[in-house]
Amino acid sequence: MPVSPEDLVARVRAAMAVAGLNQQSLAQAIGLDPTALSKALSGNRNFKSLEVALIAERLGVSVQSLLSETTTPVTLVAARAQPDVNLAVDQALAKANSHLDLDALLTDLGMGSEASLGDDPPRLGSDHRQGEELSAQVRVAMGIGDDDLPYDLSALAGLLERRLGVDVGFEPLPEGLDGLSVARGGFRLALVSSGISATRQRFTLAHEIGHLAAGDSQDLHVDESVFGRKTPDETRANAFAASFLMPAAAIRESVPHGQVSEEVVAGLLSRFGVSLDALAFRLHNVGVVDAAGRDHIRSMSSNRIALRSGRASDLQARGDRRVPGNLLQRTIEAYARAKISVRPLADLLSVPPEQLLAELTPARRNLPEGDGSMEPAL
Repeated sequence: MPVSPEDLVARVRAAMAVAGLNQQSLAQAIGLDPTALSKALSGNRNFKSLEVALIAERLGVSVQSLLSETTTPVTLVAARAQPDVNLAVDQALAKANSHLDLDALLTDLGMGSEASLGDDPPRLGSDHRQGEELSAQVRVAMGIGDDDLPYDLSALAGLLERRLGVDVGFEPLPEGLDGLSVARGGFRLALVSSGISATRQRFTLAHEIGHLAAGDSQDLHVDESVFGRKTPDETRANAFAASFLMPAAAIRESVPHGQVSEEVVAGLLSRFGVSLDALAFRLHNVGVVDAAGRDHIRSMSSNRIALRSGRASDLQARGDRRVPGNLLQRTIEAYARAKISVRPLADLLSVPPEQLLAELTPARRNLPEGDGSMEPAL
């Protein structure tokens, strides 16, 4: 049985990520119309045999590796970056690879991960519509309907880990890279830069969850702005993020008569934890305001908005570090079962192994001679 079109697309995209080529560069290198390549990578047309051969040659992989029936897990990567950040992406991939290596070790020990994402993403309608529908699917899978998400970033990450099985990490990624998502086998990982604003961290996290839920394995291309011209995958991920963070029903309920004052805007920003731009575009996309109203909201500036509820915690969030929670729990369990040494756990936490070992070893108290009991460490 030949490889499925979906698996072939995933393998080509993964090879593109490793080679550091985007769609336009690959199309130019093999003499293929960029639109034709885009359609093939989006699943709207099948690759031709000659195209597969040319792609394999350019990406430095064998045709067999692309077409084989092997079940070897493929690593899928998506990144949300700013202009001219190829080096930043490479540096961040090194961090992602360390998490992948740890996941592979734990999986080999019979302690694998099974994230419930990307099982049946919608593929009909516009890219924006797909993102909206995918958001609704994920919210149903999480059992939250149109409820508000936790405002605190760590609490939001914990909810995603518990309900979806995805791992979420925050750390100071190289400048210019907002976030990165990786999928391999049952492992799903979203890394978000802690060096950007809290509202951007929140949107980026939702954006990466959108990529993971859609099963994207993008080339590592540049996103010049959140609301600018995008590839289909980016448009879908952005639509997912806006809908996931700000459900249409909740938006309309909060602005029943379309009267969007600065007070209302400040309340919505505090409720959803998004930027003014993100809120303005969402209000427009769900039909609460017209284009002129959207642009008016984007230009708003007042103390009420600047000092809105949650702003202090937003400012505190910059620079925080959070390791992927599910991966951490699996590693702790493996260490507790004496399946691994303390080093993988120390590496994950970025702590010297000797220091962590001292923290994990119960302190012994001087006891009367002949008393073999030991009191727990305080």
